[in-house]
Amino acid sequence: YLIRTPHGRCVLWDGGSRTVPDVGERVLVPNLLLLGVRRLDAVIVSHPDSDHVNGLPAVIAALPVRRLLGPELPDEGTAYRQVTDLCAVREIPRFPLRAGDVINLERGVCLRILAPGAYLLRGTNSDTNNNGLVARLEYRRTRLLLTADLEAEGEQALFARHPDLRAQVMTVAHHGSRTGTTEQLLDAVQPEIAVISASGDPRTGHPHPTVLARLRHRGLAILRTDVHGQLTLRSDGRRWQVRTYRGAG
Repeated sequence: YLIRTPHGRCVLWDGGSRTVPDVGERVLVPNLLLLGVRRLDAVIVSHPDSDHVNGLPAVIAALPVRRLLGPELPDEGTAYRQVTDLCAVREIPRFPLRAGDVINLERGVCLRILAPGAYLLRGTNSDTNNNGLVARLEYRRTRLLLTADLEAEGEQALFARHPDLRAQVMTVAHHGSRTGTTEQLLDAVQPEIAVISASGDPRTGHPHPTVLARLRHRGLAILRTDVHGQLTLRSDGRRWQVRTYRGAG
């Protein structure tokens, strides 16, 4: 996800794929340049799964990056180490994030970090997913909740820390996997728009029919990258506007 503020500050939240070879060179960098991005104020890694980070080395090699942000996790994995090693070579500072941190992107625009907490969850279905970053992008009256690959066990820890999770827009966790986006989370967020980042490859099982049914039952507007292509959500501080683009082929 690319976050661009009204005054042009740019932050990239994750970047990768399990189904697109050379996703950084083929997709991320060309699209960023096409959008007029010439530098990134930050690259934020929600968690170190390869499909969230394996496109980032190409981005970091192509564009100036001010800082690398992400949670401190015990097992960073090979793909993420490639990112951190490249940042070290390019002298890009790395800063940890956890619940309670607030990234002020510019006046009136911030990313509020909601998870992980000071003590990481252990023994869950996926500790990597459940200890990933959850953040809320806030601009005046509009809010967008970024859930990364959060699963049900991580949701419970989130509820305990943050009783108010309301946001008009939310990303559906883990590409629509059945392990997350529970009824309880939807009750807490009360979204109007659900965004699903998915490849459309049936082998992944994403998005899961159970999660789609859950969203449809609530009457949400469902935006899917595998169906609608590139998604642009624009806020004027009061409401969200949505634009979709699917290229030829």
